[in-house]
Amino acid sequence: MPLTKPIKGIIGACLTPFDDNDRVNYKALEKEIDFLVTDCDAVTIAAVEAAEYTMLSRDERKELLKVATDMVGKRVPVILGCSSPSPREVIDLAEYSAKVGGDLVQVLMPLRPWGGQPTIAELMEFYTQVASASPLPVTCYHNPGPGADPPQDAFVKISEIDNIRYFKESSRDITKISRLIEQIDLAGRGHYFTTMQPLLVTLMLGGSGATMPPPGTRIGAQIVKAFRAGDLETARFWARCYALFPGKWAAYGLPPVMKSAMRHFGVDIGNPCRPYAPVSPRDHAQIGQFLRQVGLIGEAGPTPQALIAAQDTLRQEDTFLR
Repeated sequence: MPLTKPIKGIIGACLTPFDDNDRVNYKALEKEIDFLVTDCDAVTIAAVEAAEYTMLSRDERKELLKVATDMVGKRVPVILGCSSPSPREVIDLAEYSAKVGGDLVQVLMPLRPWGGQPTIAELMEFYTQVASASPLPVTCYHNPGPGADPPQDAFVKISEIDNIRYFKESSRDITKISRLIEQIDLAGRGHYFTTMQPLLVTLMLGGSGATMPPPGTRIGAQIVKAFRAGDLETARFWARCYALFPGKWAAYGLPPVMKSAMRHFGVDIGNPCRPYAPVSPRDHAQIGQFLRQVGLIGEAGPTPQALIAAQDTLRQEDTFLR
């Protein structure tokens, strides 16, 4: 059934748990999804690169989409990842997503299959083909590096395509964010989501929210809750947490840091798929200490002094990788 109201707030990007044989660990996945729906207004499955969906075969990817959708159980809307540089494959995955109960699909702005940036006209053609054939509304996903990084005009033009309803944009560029919120979200052309670090600014400018993996979602939910209550001081406290987490450990990449952090919440979703390395025991301990000091774990509530203490701890024991 179509969504009865727009998604606003936090979209949790589910990470993929792997077992020791690099197979999807569905028991761990169920615990992660239960964690996500506590804080999130929607959940994406195999839809962002941090979810490591590129490490799965096509059949494994489809199984993950189906099983995870069943696990969410209609508690929140589900956005299923259908990214591919091939419109034909995207459409096939979109049709499958509708069959297994997804609410929307998410599709990465592709690089050209042979590498390099597509033109705006090529992106328009790509999304026109996808959106016109998809049985579900489409989220246009921008993630420079694995995907294309077009000019801002491309986003506005894509927002004019029927069935493109949402945008997930990862640049953290405040100039781009402010313009695209104005020309897409506030203009009624779609719902514009960013990512962790600019979440509070996004909300203040009139954007719809942000997409992020757990446990960043727990911080994000606090920001949204405080912002909606008009408590900007509390919202600002939680937004400041993103200044250190996960960026302090950025050399590992996002999935290892977030999987490490989830263990401190009692949700073990394993390590990154091999051959990629997990966080070291020393940095794993530091991540846990930070989460406790800012009040995300344990009895202590959030205070400005807690954030200062966490900053001081990390300053004293520099955790940057050499």
